[in-house]
Amino acid sequence: MTRPLRIAVGQIWQETNTFNRNASTLADFENWGVAAGSDMLSEYGATGELGGFVSAVNDWPDSVELTGLVRFVCWPWGPVDHDTWQTMQRMLREQLQTAQAEGPLDAVFLALHGAMAAEGEPDLTGAALELVREIVGPDVPILGTLDLHANITRRMLASADVLTGYHACPHLDSAETGQRSAAALRKMLTDNIRPATIHCKLPMITPAELHNTFTGPPAPLYRRLEQLEQQPEVLSAGLYMTMPWVDSPEVGWSVLLTATAATPALRQSVDELAEQCWNLRETMSSVERLTPAAVVDRALEIDGFPVVIGDGADATNSGSPGDQTHLLAEFLARPEIPHGALTFLVDPAAVQVAWQAGVNSPFEARVGAGFAPEYSSPVLFQGTVERLLEVNFVLDGHIGSNLPIRMGRGAVIRSGDVTVLLTEKSGPGSTPRLYEAAGLDPKTCGIVVAKSPAGFRAEYESFAAACLLSDCPGCAPPNLSRLTYQHVNRPLWPLDEITQPGEAPWCR
Repeated sequence: MTRPLRIAVGQIWQETNTFNRNASTLADFENWGVAAGSDMLSEYGATGELGGFVSAVNDWPDSVELTGLVRFVCWPWGPVDHDTWQTMQRMLREQLQTAQAEGPLDAVFLALHGAMAAEGEPDLTGAALELVREIVGPDVPILGTLDLHANITRRMLASADVLTGYHACPHLDSAETGQRSAAALRKMLTDNIRPATIHCKLPMITPAELHNTFTGPPAPLYRRLEQLEQQPEVLSAGLYMTMPWVDSPEVGWSVLLTATAATPALRQSVDELAEQCWNLRETMSSVERLTPAAVVDRALEIDGFPVVIGDGADATNSGSPGDQTHLLAEFLARPEIPHGALTFLVDPAAVQVAWQAGVNSPFEARVGAGFAPEYSSPVLFQGTVERLLEVNFVLDGHIGSNLPIRMGRGAVIRSGDVTVLLTEKSGPGSTPRLYEAAGLDPKTCGIVVAKSPAGFRAEYESFAAACLLSDCPGCAPPNLSRLTYQHVNRPLWPLDEITQPGEAPWCR
């Protein structure tokens, strides 16, 4: 009797912002879900890329045995602290060695991000893949899924056979990406393929506001990737616009294609895509952004509501703390905001004040700027506590597929026309579901803040009167010149004046 295929699966996922000085701790990961072995599959086997891979593999005609490794997921934040990274490695090693002891493995799949960093380890994704390769040896296929903001490194490519990335920003295809990875593995196992990879690194980084793959400048490039993946010899085709707020070596856009063979025609396709990316660099950085005062002025001039303001610099989906107060201060300074303004802040101290006060009680405290005081100042908020709650919901859409969201205790406070949702922990600032989870209806507000540079459009555009972009300080500013990069390879556009990728020898 033929034995079932044995595939070990795991997930190590976070988008790390190295300009956020607050470390991601084990407690942060435990809040979002740390699990191992069979518990990992039973609790989280239907979420995101992992869920897409699992569901696809379970539909194979073959008998398949899935073995859970580890799940470490944390919302975007600062670098993973040293002890937590050591714990991740230990658990991954132990679970993988246990899986091997129970029988031969036919493949390993990891749901990854690709822009994850720890204290002392700028390429956590590459290091995790190296660890897996070291244990399973050279012959077991290793596959991974990535966010399209991954930073592709040599270590990743040396250890993984196939890396499959999102094709959508807003990220609406997380489960589908897992399914595409499963299809690549199926082809590898069925046809006994040892794939070849073609990679082109570009010395450029760009802000995220125009990364929209449906309506933005890169949309035609992603349609081309989809065409390439339809070719029978292609296992995966990806364009990685990278996470610009991670100060690590090898940061830059990448075009990556994996196929049965690195044919001249496929190399030409990669080179053509890379050239088109390079020619888009100025366009990708040219977007109207308004100061806090100007963006509120513009919002008040627009007929209809709500007007949604994207606060990209404080985007919680980009690893900023979500505690910046520039827009809140501007709202409070206005004598009137028709239909009111709605925003949110990550501020556990202010949440504690609200919970101690109680519902319908006066609230007076300085709020905001607790995690990143170098970018804004606390604002005195005098109002009323309207609601206390646990901020929990399930995210489907941008970034998540059946993803449980846990942001700790929350409080809704109000002062005149201004309503603020306070939360203890960070979470998806891009979705109206955050406000809806607190009993608030953003559709009825005059102005709504989404702490997001681009992904907020996935849900807000369907009912917003207009979407505007603010230009505020923060850990994820669209103006990259505001940041001090110390570890990226140079030259790197736009930090350096270069006109051709060949001027950056480190990319070769």
